[in-house]
Amino acid sequence: MNANVTAARAGIRRGITEHRISLSTPSETAFMVIGLVAVGIVLWLNRDNEIVPGFGTALFIVPSIITIQLLFITCYGLATVVVTEREDGTLIRARSLPNGLRVYSTGILTRTMCELVETIVLTIVIAAVILGGSLGVDGTGFVVIAGMLILGTVALTTFGFVIGTVFRNPRSVGGWGFLMVGVLAYVSGLIQPLASMPGWVQVIGQGSPLYWIGHAFRAAFLPESAGAFELGGGWQLGIAFAVVGAWAVAGLLLAPVLLRRVARRETGSAIEARRQAALQRV
Repeated sequence: MNANVTAARAGIRRGITEHRISLSTPSETAFMVIGLVAVGIVLWLNRDNEIVPGFGTALFIVPSIITIQLLFITCYGLATVVVTEREDGTLIRARSLPNGLRVYSTGILTRTMCELVETIVLTIVIAAVILGGSLGVDGTGFVVIAGMLILGTVALTTFGFVIGTVFRNPRSVGGWGFLMVGVLAYVSGLIQPLASMPGWVQVIGQGSPLYWIGHAFRAAFLPESAGAFELGGGWQLGIAFAVVGAWAVAGLLLAPVLLRRVARRETGSAIEARRQAALQRV
């Protein structure tokens, strides 16, 4: 059997196993539950509000919530995993095995996808219960959501690997990494409509895959007339999939390179030095 296929299968099995373990970990389960409760509270408080007559605030919020969840799971969460496993020696052990880095990266991507699908499905269920109905999503809308989730996950995974390779320990990711992800969400129009921002911010935002992921999700959830609030005055799904697809291709090419680069720099002495430094801080 082809070595790459074998490595991919092993990585998928590893990712599914790690996800199952995470579901039995109280801290990780509690983090997800708290996030979903917060989503429910936000939607409940805005269920009767309208941005303009005929357009409910909550329906505008749902696509942004899903995009932010995608961002934090694939960027912040992934970066935390990479830094933690680099610090505890998991990455250097993976490097020593045949096709170890390929299995490792496939496993991380699989675990991320499992967590992402689980979180977003529960979010949509919560939104449907609070707001009622199908949230205005038809068959085409579900295809758009599913397609953009796949492309968006691959595209944003690159950001997670970059953050994971830049910072030296999980504490740095929790500080500066969180700030970087928050700034990216803001300039991509997830907190405030991009059309209301200065022109230079709009240029940066449109170059980010995050804006186009949110754009596609809004197109899936909102009626055709709501496209008037977007840059360009309408839905541009072709451009959205082209931009995010390009970032996804770049991610597929860059992620293995970044992992190999980090793994080459890791040594047993460096891991032990970081462990001793962490013990001294405690």
